[in-house]
Amino acid sequence: MGDSEAFRVAVRACAEAIAKADASPYEPALEILGLASGGHPIDDGDEASNWLVLIWGELTDWVELRPAEADQAEAHMVTAAHEWLAVEGEREAEGRYFDRWLYDILGFERGSTHSDQP
Repeated sequence: MGDSEAFRVAVRACAEAIAKADASPYEPALEILGLASGGHPIDDGDEASNWLVLIWGELTDWVELRPAEADQAEAHMVTAAHEWLAVEGEREAEGRYFDRWLYDILGFERGSTHSDQP
């Protein structure tokens, strides 16, 4: 199993734990953030970690920095996890997912991610 595939398997497991919604999604969300921010090596040009670190960093920061909004942030985590599980592995669908979450939901300015993608 290549690094990218192992990374995706680990992220998928965390997303599945979040999607179950039987406990707070915060801890598995932190795990995704850790995996995406360098806790797991990536090879073969898979850029998912670049975008997942931004998404899950924002979502976990939301809980930490605005605790009064934790319920709303955690609801977004559950939605993000469900949506990731629906698109993961389909690169075009992943691109739409990253675009939607980064720009439409989390409010990043286009071009602020220093890349032409997603």
